[in-house]
Amino acid sequence: MSVDDDASVRPFADRSPFGDVGFCLAPGETLAAAMKAVSIEEIGGAIALLGETACERSHVVHLVRRRLKRIRSLLVALDEVPGANRPARVRQLRDAARLLAPGRDADVLAASAARIAADGGEVAGVATRLAERLAGAADAAHAAAVPFETVIARLRASEADLRSLPDDFPAGPLLAAGLVAAYRGGRRDWRDCGDGGSDEALHDWRKQVKDRRHLSAMVPFETPVTSRAVRRDLDRLAEILGDEHDFALLAARLAAEPDLVERRGDREALGETIARRRRRLKKEALALGEELYGDRVRDFAAAVAGLDEI
Repeated sequence: MSVDDDASVRPFADRSPFGDVGFCLAPGETLAAAMKAVSIEEIGGAIALLGETACERSHVVHLVRRRLKRIRSLLVALDEVPGANRPARVRQLRDAARLLAPGRDADVLAASAARIAADGGEVAGVATRLAERLAGAADAAHAAAVPFETVIARLRASEADLRSLPDDFPAGPLLAAGLVAAYRGGRRDWRDCGDGGSDEALHDWRKQVKDRRHLSAMVPFETPVTSRAVRRDLDRLAEILGDEHDFALLAARLAAEPDLVERRGDREALGETIARRRRRLKKEALALGEELYGDRVRDFAAAVAGLDEI
């Protein structure tokens, strides 16, 4: 089985809400039942991926963490819904994702250095050598990581909780409230970043963007703030903010371990290259953010108010 596209292990994939095609409820299906089913299928897909032995660990980790982020967004919106482990529902999922984080973070550092090397320029050679060193560190991180079986056991517990969710709950109002909260948080972070906010504000903005994107995918009808075009723009914004965050991690790693680049001049040149990239990415993110977060919260809330009726 190939996991180049992780939809290959997901029975729900033919009507996945997270792709480019709009999501529709099946005949007679309630939004509550759909949100429960999507969550269960997403975590089932993550478990299936972790059991796949014919793929590189780093790729599996990437795909699994992507699924877990989708589920986390849904669970934040469904926080009020009772279940077997409601008080620790999100934390339990987050803890499972953290078991996969060391290897993934190491992969990101190596990939970021390799991207700089691929662009050529005066620091290409330095970046190439750095990427090779970081790739070795990533291999070591994966080798020392907890076995996938341990992560699967954690996810089985989360899956049991998801299956314990009731089949009937006020999904529409909860989804609307989750979307408004994600928009409000994203608008706040966008404005903070425009005023010279910290790296933490940029990182939090990315989380809010992802929450909004994932929740938008569950809206079963067209709205001006959850349309396909908006979802594509949210994907692009999340990608830009993700790249900025990756380069921020690389800069922090170089500051913490300057010996990764032996010559001071090379280290400073590489640092300036990273800083320029980050400035450019931030500028691009803020411009796109104006399109996606320029409206007042009350206007956004009005656009998704129809969810209160389903």
